[in-house]
Amino acid sequence: MMHSQRGSGALLMVIIILLMGTVMLHATRRQLSDNLSLVSDERHYILEYTDATSALAWGSRLAWPSMDGWFCQREPQYAWRACVLNHPSGTLLRGDRGSGTLSLFRWVSRLAGGKVSAIPHGWLDYCPLPDRSLCHDSSL
Repeated sequence: MMHSQRGSGALLMVIIILLMGTVMLHATRRQLSDNLSLVSDERHYILEYTDATSALAWGSRLAWPSMDGWFCQREPQYAWRACVLNHPSGTLLRGDRGSGTLSLFRWVSRLAGGKVSAIPHGWLDYCPLPDRSLCHDSSL
């Protein structure tokens, strides 16, 4: 004697598998979207870091006047900005792409003709001055 099968169990299993697949795809899409934001932030940081490093290297080859306060020079092709500050703690070179971008600092010594020379181990990725407002001045 044969029993007739309705197939409702198989259909229910297919629907459950499809729902599980949909949930997994949604979770994967969400994870990829979150990671894309992290990659974008990391890319932005790397670009700013590279520009700041390049601005420091470019600024170390320039001639700088001896004056009080920050004095900045701009490199127009790459939009780098290098600035020098004569401070009682020493001469500080700053490299960045402008206000609101990542800045790197380097202690330098003054040479004849307005040239500067990097002090060994003088590279900094933070403002070394006690008065931090000097490093974040909006007029730079």
